Amino acid sequence: MPALAVSTNVSKSQSDQEDVAKQLSQQICKAFPKNEAKMLVTFRHDATLIFGGNTEPAALAELYYAAGGFGHDIHTKLTKLIQSILQETLGVSPGRCHCVFQEQSHQNWGCGGKVLADMQAS
Repeated sequence: MPALAVSTNVSKSQSDQEDVAKQLSQQICKAFPKNEAKMLVTFRHDATLIFGGNTEPAALAELYYAAGGFGHDIHTKLTKLIQSILQETLGVSPGRCHCVFQEQSHQNWGCGGKVLADMQAS
């Protein structure tokens, strides 16, 4: 159940935001066999982001995932994939995009009225 939250200072129309979010969801799930039905992507455009003391196009991508889901090699591949998509769709250079990976314990992730720890016990 990965969740990706992207914030950027690049302004996009609602349609373009949805297209970027869909592309991120599809490409991440395709590259790392994950069920896209369980992938959540949020996209916040027009955010106030100051990177390197200026407001040139920048982004912060935070990927949350359940414990045991990814490791160093996959983090590296995901960083390249996410930064590539954001460069192509938003014009954010990879050097102006931080990717942060947040591994969550099964007790700290809930969906459908249950936490993952309870879902696995069922």
